[in-house]
Amino acid sequence: MTFDFSGMERGIFVLVFLATLVSDILWALYIRRASSGHAFSAATFSLLIVLLGGFAVTEYVDNAAYLIPAALGAFIGTIITVRWDVKDSKDHPHQAGN
Repeated sequence: MTFDFSGMERGIFVLVFLATLVSDILWALYIRRASSGHAFSAATFSLLIVLLGGFAVTEYVDNAAYLIPAALGAFIGTIITVRWDVKDSKDHPHQAGN
């Protein structure tokens, strides 16, 4: 595993960051749908998670330096999702978690 910071491309950095950020948000939606018994929409989220995750993995397997935007994307994606979920719970207390 090599960390080649000089070989990092800005566009790939951004794409890996966005792929993991969106993937993290999709995980939350997947869990909501699966726990509510919505099989088709849960499966659709699962498909998107695998595609986005696969893209990110193929990039950081070639250059471990891309783990940095992947980790940042996951971190920020979780913050966005939790804040959105908390706000949604306050706005619609009877629908929280659905």
